[in-house]
Amino acid sequence: MHWTQAVLLPVVGALIGWLTNWLAVRLIFRPYKPVRVLGYTIQGVVPKRRGELARVIGKVIEEQLLPKERLLNYLRSEQLNEDLISSVNTAVRVRVMDRLPGFLPLSLRRIISDALAEQIRRELPPLVEGLIDRFGEKLKVDFCLSEVVEDQVNSFSLEQLEKIITSVASRELKHIEILGGFLGFMIGLLQVGIFWFYR
Repeated sequence: MHWTQAVLLPVVGALIGWLTNWLAVRLIFRPYKPVRVLGYTIQGVVPKRRGELARVIGKVIEEQLLPKERLLNYLRSEQLNEDLISSVNTAVRVRVMDRLPGFLPLSLRRIISDALAEQIRRELPPLVEGLIDRFGEKLKVDFCLSEVVEDQVNSFSLEQLEKIITSVASRELKHIEILGGFLGFMIGLLQVGIFWFYR
């Protein structure tokens, strides 16, 4: 075996390995529309199974990432309720101070706004709790997060979908291409070793 063959086999193997993996990665997304080649129909995996992909993403988000109970627990959390009551309290104080006639003394306006704010602070928690309970029941019956996500994913153009997926997995996809080149190089070296051993 000549030294040029010994060099070319791993280099060509690396090139072929990288090129096939590069092509395989592109075929995940393209072609967008079915193309007939020698009696076979070729279409990218994502465009071909887009509906199923959207349905699975919606189901995973609704059942595992953001189930309705978790959302309702967040809405019922003490911290959120305290923040809501505090915001309403502040808004009431400001509005009352602005709306009361200017001829009233400032101290009287403060007493009135404080009294209203205190009344709201006492009355609001059970009202909010009741609203959240009613909202929760409506959410459980009328709202399907998986369908919303599915519709949203299906509304993306295939170009947008490709950009989203590649922006998330670009490093991993690049590793697949490089790994193909590395494996092709190793196979080329193995061939050189076999030729050298049997010459």
